[in-house]
Amino acid sequence: MAKKKKTNRFALFLTLSCALVFGIGAIGIVWMRMEISKVAKHCRELEDRREIVSREVQDLRGEKSRSLRPSTLAAMVSGRLFMPTARQTMHVSEADMQRRLGSRRVVGANTPLGTQGEFAGTR
Repeated sequence: MAKKKKTNRFALFLTLSCALVFGIGAIGIVWMRMEISKVAKHCRELEDRREIVSREVQDLRGEKSRSLRPSTLAAMVSGRLFMPTARQTMHVSEADMQRRLGSRRVVGANTPLGTQGEFAGTR
């Protein structure tokens, strides 16, 4: 009889222990799923905000490109900028350039400081 009581207690203890472990595991799984759903919701909100900011950046890029068009720039400065008169133009000879820059620095047609034959608005 004592052995049967001992076996019943052990079976009861084993059953309760398993139920406790599985119960805690189930509660842990539910808690993890809740945390995952919170993180997913937060990610959705961040993605929505990122999309809004991306649209705003795209709009600003469009505004920038429109404002930097030559026709827009010309309209913005019309009446304020004009070609200089002959009196305001200064011509520099190659000898003057050599004297000012020194002999180590040579300005020629194949250097970056040479003229390229392009003027504002001719492209």
